[in-house]
Amino acid sequence: MTHKEFSDPNHDTHEEGGAKTEANRRAAEYSRALAESSRASSETKRERAEQERVEAENSRQVSEESRSIMEEQRLAAEELRQVAEEARKAAEDLRAAASDARAAAKEVKNLTGGIQDMTTKKPG
Repeated sequence: MTHKEFSDPNHDTHEEGGAKTEANRRAAEYSRALAESSRASSETKRERAEQERVEAENSRQVSEESRSIMEEQRLAAEELRQVAEEARKAAEDLRAAASDARAAAKEVKNLTGGIQDMTTKKPG
């Protein structure tokens, strides 16, 4: 550079204007990148919130289904308990009937034995 270039005010202004333009361009580019990053971050947050909402809904549904299944199992267990109780009572009744039948059979045997004795005895 010559001494004249240093003293030329138009030359300095032109260089300053070019530097300002470049600085403005970089600032605008940075601003756009920052805005895009902010939009992407907001979108990511919205997607994450939606995913959490869906997961919470799924979890709620699974919990409701689990409660429903447990209630069905509880009702089935209660029905089985009632059936078992009825079967126990029926078995008791059968044991009692069998005991009565054995007693009746003994009585019949005794009666038939007495009748046989009476029929086989010769009158005296």
